Amino acid sequence: MFFIAYHLFHKQISNDNLGAFFVNFDTKNSEHGKMEKWIYHSLINGVFKSKGAGWIPYKTGIRKLLDIIQLHKNKDFPIDELFKVYTNHPIKFTTVYTNDNLNELEHSFLYYLIYDRNQTIRINDIDHIMPKSILESLQFDVEKINAIQNFQLIDLNTNRGAKNASPLKEWIANCVADKTAFLKRHLIPQNEDLWEEANFNDFSNERGALILNKVLSYFS
Repeated sequence: MFFIAYHLFHKQISNDNLGAFFVNFDTKNSEHGKMEKWIYHSLINGVFKSKGAGWIPYKTGIRKLLDIIQLHKNKDFPIDELFKVYTNHPIKFTTVYTNDNLNELEHSFLYYLIYDRNQTIRINDIDHIMPKSILESLQFDVEKINAIQNFQLIDLNTNRGAKNASPLKEWIANCVADKTAFLKRHLIPQNEDLWEEANFNDFSNERGALILNKVLSYFS
């Protein structure tokens, strides 16, 4: 937000017009689109957290981003130049998202997008959709078991009560009152065959595709 404020401060527009700068954000305001994409791509790549390679966001990050944005006073928001700051540092950064790199992205922001930008980790448990204990007994890959494709947010009491280690298909059949709403909310594949832990790999691939489609919808 500091860089957005800095950019707007140097716009040659009146205070009255500045107050209404984002009124037309969904139609003709090309600046808003660039700012939103920069923020979203930055958050989903976790660039506002320490990333190694000497990248400390409140030191290295602020200095390098400011070096760029101060060169674009009263110009278009420099989204491409700001992205180059990340890649030239270099830290791991991408604007191309696939099922294969979902798990490398910032999980907290992924949950925010998955749950329609209105649910947070603070009031929920991060829960294995298919229980870790069952999948381990079936000798599935540990990294895949603990990947975003097998995680959901769920309230603490449910997760530590009835849901605890229950097979997914059994849990949905016995404990989910509104199955349609549950599947939609958590981006669970509708094919019931995929709810069997034995079919975990196919479940993971299909749910990954659903997550990816949801994420990409915010970058269209």
